[in-house]
Amino acid sequence: PPVVSLEEAWKAMPPAARGGGQALPSWARMLAGSLPRTAAALLELDSAHRSKSPLEPRLRAAMRFVAAQANHCEYAAAYARFDARGAGLSDTAISALGRGDLRSWTESERNALEFARKMTVDSARVSDAEFAALVQSFGEKRVAAMVLLMAYANFQDRLLVGLGAEVEPGGPLPPLDVVFKERPAAAMPSPGSPPCMADLPRPTGSDAVRDDADWTRLSYSDLQAKLENQRRRQTRLRVPPWEEVARGLPAGVSVRGTQVVWNRVVFGYAPELARPWDLLMWENSAENGRKLDRVLGLSIFWVVTRAIDCPYCMGHCEMNWEVAGLTPAQIADRSRMLAGDDWSSFPPQDQRALALARKFTRSPGLVDAEDIAALTREFGAEPGLSLLVYLCRCNYMVRISNGFQLTLERDNVFFDYYGVKRSGGAAVSSACSPLAPMSDEDCWKRLPRVISGGSGPLPVWARAVAGYLPRTAAAMLELDHAQRTQSSIDPILRAKMRWVIAHANRCRYSEEYAIADLKRAGGDEETIRVLKAGPVAWSHSDREPLVFAQLHTLDAPSIPDELFVRLRNRFGDKAVAAMVLLGAYGNFQDRIVLGLGLDVEPRGPLPPLDVKFDRAAFQQAPLLPPQGEIPRLLDHGDQVVERDADWSTLSYDELQSRLEAQRKRMPRLPVPTWDEARRKLPSEFAKKPTRIVWNLVCHGYAPELAVPWSTCTRTLWAESPGDRVFEESLFWIQTRAIRCNYCMGHCEMLLEVAGLDRSSAADRTRRLAGDDWSCFSAAEQRAYALARKLSRTPWELTPADYRTLENDLGPERALATFWWLCRGLYMTRVSDGFQLPLERENVFVDPDNPASNTRAKLR
Repeated sequence: PPVVSLEEAWKAMPPAARGGGQALPSWARMLAGSLPRTAAALLELDSAHRSKSPLEPRLRAAMRFVAAQANHCEYAAAYARFDARGAGLSDTAISALGRGDLRSWTESERNALEFARKMTVDSARVSDAEFAALVQSFGEKRVAAMVLLMAYANFQDRLLVGLGAEVEPGGPLPPLDVVFKERPAAAMPSPGSPPCMADLPRPTGSDAVRDDADWTRLSYSDLQAKLENQRRRQTRLRVPPWEEVARGLPAGVSVRGTQVVWNRVVFGYAPELARPWDLLMWENSAENGRKLDRVLGLSIFWVVTRAIDCPYCMGHCEMNWEVAGLTPAQIADRSRMLAGDDWSSFPPQDQRALALARKFTRSPGLVDAEDIAALTREFGAEPGLSLLVYLCRCNYMVRISNGFQLTLERDNVFFDYYGVKRSGGAAVSSACSPLAPMSDEDCWKRLPRVISGGSGPLPVWARAVAGYLPRTAAAMLELDHAQRTQSSIDPILRAKMRWVIAHANRCRYSEEYAIADLKRAGGDEETIRVLKAGPVAWSHSDREPLVFAQLHTLDAPSIPDELFVRLRNRFGDKAVAAMVLLGAYGNFQDRIVLGLGLDVEPRGPLPPLDVKFDRAAFQQAPLLPPQGEIPRLLDHGDQVVERDADWSTLSYDELQSRLEAQRKRMPRLPVPTWDEARRKLPSEFAKKPTRIVWNLVCHGYAPELAVPWSTCTRTLWAESPGDRVFEESLFWIQTRAIRCNYCMGHCEMLLEVAGLDRSSAADRTRRLAGDDWSCFSAAEQRAYALARKLSRTPWELTPADYRTLENDLGPERALATFWWLCRGLYMTRVSDGFQLPLERENVFVDPDNPASNTRAKLR
């Protein structure tokens, strides 16, 4: 941007309450023409760091000089030398510092200067021990000021390089003692969520920027693991409660975002430096908001976080995308693409802006005038300047986060930060659902005959499912009522556990329902606050059942036997069985909601619906649909889905050894006999004995929950019988995805019952265990990939996933198959929750059906 005159700059900026009319640094005169409020706030911030920091001036100037040298910013180096001389450093000492000769400095000062260098070139590699040594030498407040100084230095150096600012003809200026009149509070324009935000197009394989050889070293999954580690990370300084922070703020100063760990630390330890930065952020956001696409800006921020290895800020990018209107699936898709080396899904000009962000973050000294000119040509002069300032801002934020190693918040703290009301939706707005829900009136007409309680609003998932599966939807309504009103778990604890399950699945719909049930059971706002604060805040009495619910959702095979024993001793067999079935139901229901892209109803969350349907509508007797023609494997097919690098790490033989280990497994609850179980069952369920351990345990300990579930699955089979080999292959994929040995063994049994001989079943599962699925049809491969995704990361599902299934199978078959897939995540949670021993004989052979018996014995 052009350098405006001194008079023009002061005229453009807000009126000065003190110190107006002085000589201005060149960068302020360059910014004042397009971003006058930003320029004014930046002058106050610069003055704060150069004259109000608690750091001793000599060391502060030296640290600033080290950062400027590392960033190859001559302007900042000249100013640091000027400030160093003012603090009493000789030219000889400054020259020695420039050569890296630190012999004249104390050991503590040398540590601080090394900290300045590492914070500039590799902030993620500063160790906890190095930080602790600085705190011991200088105290928490001054070390906090060091972190903020390095954040400011890395912001300012990049801005100076990007602007091409030159030292003023009269030499570096002293800190500008100026205070601008109080401005009206700036407000970051945070756009409301549109009805539907378009998904990114699939990459073409041909992008507009050169690949970075190191960029894909960390996969999307690796980065998500880093985010989870950061959630468990302990911040290097104690995080003060907001009440304590507020007491240390200057009179009349208010701060947004009281739940943000970043704010609590910087304002808690260095408010004199944090407040000017906060003002700059909001002033610049208000000016940039008219010129900067927020989703692109956050994509730039994401690239900066990846380039510098800052998981905390990467997590904040995901939160801010959600505030801006992206769904969890769209967020995951965008992050995954940014983590790869094919950016062709983004417009060419966006690709080049992202590449500049990567270059500017890693090597600001290599950015030249042509790089900046290209940005201006691509976006225009003022939007290009806004992007540049934003990119530099990002390099401040990540230095704070990495310097303090802030604990990443589990909940999205930016709805509160921006004062935006959360939509309360699930994966996407229901307006975007690939399966449009019916109206309440039409749905009631579609459902089976009502015996009692049939009126009023219906949950959106029932209105979506009833279009093709009305009998199944009716069974689901009775199941939902049972889980929410008839469970033997205390209602408050049940609602808390249901929230933990939904939160782990990132299902906003179910979170809202769980909170509504918690309030209905007597939970107050403090109870809700503690629940949402995460494991560190959970009470001792709640911690074990809530941790169980969390593990049951995210990694069920990892639940320790000892935890189950403690729950059993404390709550009893019946209640702990209900906990397992609650986790199973939550993981089924959340996937229905997420996969169909459903939002909380306008009048929701709705209370439990006490409705009873004509029992003739349901299939209650055991049922196994007949198998049609056995699908054949292809000899020369094509692989049409991406291979999963992790998928074949467990060989078929290793999986078989795990099945054998499961056969020897001791169950966590004694397995009831059929006589013990059948006494608790309705007549239709009690007619035919079963040897299936899964049924004996569920029906034996929690029939009030297990019978409605079995009614659902049997009704689905009766209402929409499918290809058994295909469905069991899908279920096998799910068992492999979440390592459920018991259910994997059942898949093999059911493949035999469907008509495969043992060698054919082994051949099919061996191929499913590999990463080459070309022997299966294209439609099968895509369905298997969906099964894997639904099992591991349901929050990443997009409307396109369901539409692909619908295009491959047709509308009715697609819904039945999708329901079956969600059902699989119920079945596995029961098996892994109880750690059921796998039966050695095929328990699905029906002694009353000679045909199935013959098929099962074929070899």
